[in-house]
Amino acid sequence: MKNKILIHSPNLSTPGGKQTYFASLLNHFTSDIDFFFYGAQGKKEGKLRVITRLVSDFWKFYRKLKKNKYDLVHLNPSMNMKSFFRDSVFALICRLTGTRMTVFWHGWQWEFEKKTTQKILPWFRATFGKADSMIVLGKEFADQLGKYGYKKPIYPITTVADPIFFQMENKFEKAETSNHENDGITLLFLSRIERVKGIYEALESFEVLQKRFPQLKLKIAGTGGELPAVTEYVQSRKMKGVELLGWITGKDKADVFYESDIYLLPSYHGEGLPCSILEAMATGLPVISTDVGGIKDFFEDGQMGYFVEMKNPQQITEKVSLLVNDQERIRTMGQYNIHYAHNRFTPEKVSAELERIYSESISV
Repeated sequence: MKNKILIHSPNLSTPGGKQTYFASLLNHFTSDIDFFFYGAQGKKEGKLRVITRLVSDFWKFYRKLKKNKYDLVHLNPSMNMKSFFRDSVFALICRLTGTRMTVFWHGWQWEFEKKTTQKILPWFRATFGKADSMIVLGKEFADQLGKYGYKKPIYPITTVADPIFFQMENKFEKAETSNHENDGITLLFLSRIERVKGIYEALESFEVLQKRFPQLKLKIAGTGGELPAVTEYVQSRKMKGVELLGWITGKDKADVFYESDIYLLPSYHGEGLPCSILEAMATGLPVISTDVGGIKDFFEDGQMGYFVEMKNPQQITEKVSLLVNDQERIRTMGQYNIHYAHNRFTPEKVSAELERIYSESISV
């Protein structure tokens, strides 16, 4: 008999890492999967509307659990102000209805965790702490949960790359593939467009790089609160070679990765493990990133790309220059990343691991 699982998530048709994760896994589950979509569903809301919608979401969730007998609820909080307090109520509802739950921590803002969570541990223990298991994207998150006194199983897992990335031809094996001219390289920044994702560090570095390599290009893909300011930044400084693509998904996103050469994500956000890094690897891009969240648990500096310090555009410039000046290094890193991603980040492998966790959590 199949396990009946309820996954608590934002609507999969809206932008975001959690949405991308579950949309990639959706067709690979063998369990009986149902979803509860919470949130604004991509609409803008005033404060009063937010409050009334939250109350409505809590009530609908409670009724759904009372009406249906789920073997397990899968909650997907992040360790930040908004998600922590909202999703702790959903966890409390699971507890009140006697429904088993697993809690998958997707992001982790250390500043919030230190200032707030550690001061309200009784509330954490009464809500998330009652979970039958927890899932994390990095060892440091598991260690911290242990310090909270959580004694039940904590499972490490990776995020996943969209299935389309594993259907694409290896660009390094195409007969017509040839090296770029020394500076004909395309950099890609694909993320939510927010300051903490390192967008301005990427732009500042690109300004310096383009003086050295005039044909260098930068593609920026994504949407977010900082997008208007970034657009103004590019236009006011008359930056050449910068293309703003907006939010892209599916084949359009895969094609942009495939046509690019180096992936940038100099984030200082409370990352879990961004799907975009795995997608970059699956398409053969060296990755230049900070060592935030679960990235540091698997990333091989100098083999898969390079780590840079947070808020350090000079280091981004240095590492990109190394690659632009050495086409063979791009190829070697790209081939290594393709092989690594195909062995670890496919939807089949990640969904199978997630369902193993479901089964063990149900049988605890």
